[in-house]
Amino acid sequence: MAEKVTFAAELRRLRGELTLRDLARRALCSKSLISDLEHRRRSPTLPIAAALDKALGADGTLVALAEAQRNSSRVSAQAAPEGDADDILREWDDVWRRDFLKNAGAATAALATGLRPGTNAVGGRDLMDAHIALRAAHGRLDNLRGASAVYAQAIDHHQQILSWLGTATTTAERQQIAALASDTGGFVGFLTYDLGMSENAVTHFRDAAAHARQAGDLSSCVYQVGQMSRILTDQGHHRRALALADGALDLGGTAAHPAVRSWLHAVRAHHHACLNEARNAQTDLHTAWKLLERADDGEKPPYIGYLSEAELNKWTGHAAVRLGPTTPALFSAGKTALDEARAAWPTTIVRGSAEVLTASARLYAACGDRDVAAELASRAVAIATNTGSARNLRAALAAVNA
Repeated sequence: MAEKVTFAAELRRLRGELTLRDLARRALCSKSLISDLEHRRRSPTLPIAAALDKALGADGTLVALAEAQRNSSRVSAQAAPEGDADDILREWDDVWRRDFLKNAGAATAALATGLRPGTNAVGGRDLMDAHIALRAAHGRLDNLRGASAVYAQAIDHHQQILSWLGTATTTAERQQIAALASDTGGFVGFLTYDLGMSENAVTHFRDAAAHARQAGDLSSCVYQVGQMSRILTDQGHHRRALALADGALDLGGTAAHPAVRSWLHAVRAHHHACLNEARNAQTDLHTAWKLLERADDGEKPPYIGYLSEAELNKWTGHAAVRLGPTTPALFSAGKTALDEARAAWPTTIVRGSAEVLTASARLYAACGDRDVAAELASRAVAIATNTGSARNLRAALAAVNA
């Protein structure tokens, strides 16, 4: 019996003597993406398969193989027993979520039950594109003006997506809408977190992870779990946060997008730093930087589009804030990383700059530069106030009074 032809094998055969660089230029993608596809470290999406098909003159062969692989993966996922994602979410439901939310007050319940229902909508690609564009516009507004400027609209939009999901009649339609629900739900989770309602935020992230699971979107699923771990560590549950981040990275393996994995390692580095585990933190940061080299492959998910050298320098600084008291040399290294982060920070991400300024203030103070620290902390307070970020304002005020 002839051996079944795979996408990876056919891509290698078609490329022949053509270099990765030359093919990447023809297909308008990265060399690392093609290498990952050839070595089966990534699964091909239909758009990248079409681009490679055209670049190699394969007459639809690669698109057909990508579609067959995609359909095979869906069948396997439906036939397989509940996997690691279900285990992580079930553990959260049964133990961690219950414990974390035991002190949640009436405000959380009111927010969860008082949402306006969305309008049922039926449509095709144009409707999906319109919703994606609206989500992107909400994200830009949040970055410029803060969560309070877009919170009500984002919740209403997410409810519309959930209502639309309820009207889906085919598996393919449900998966596409569930992927969008994961994105809008995770965005609402972050807005809720930024406004200081951490308990309710983890609920949004958990639901977003479940929608990503429904969509078969592994990268989004582990990203949402990583956001849950971030909130846990902010609340002082460092071991639980670390265990959750471990679960996300194990689940993502090498299949999750490199940008998501890079960010997860940076977040886990902070968890290790909170536990004074310097070696583990530095190992995670090193891995995060290596993965960043493969992040811009033309398929970076929009929700992790902010990942950059500045973002990783921010997390390097966060780790240094925690580790510096026992390893003073890290104060200086962290200060340098945050200096670089501030210099390269996008002007369109106004709200997020408060977080960088606050961490910088803490490290300058630790290095004895009190005047610079006070100026940085004051700027952070002003930005947090103007953007209505309760999370950043609380941290910035603590830096002022440190």
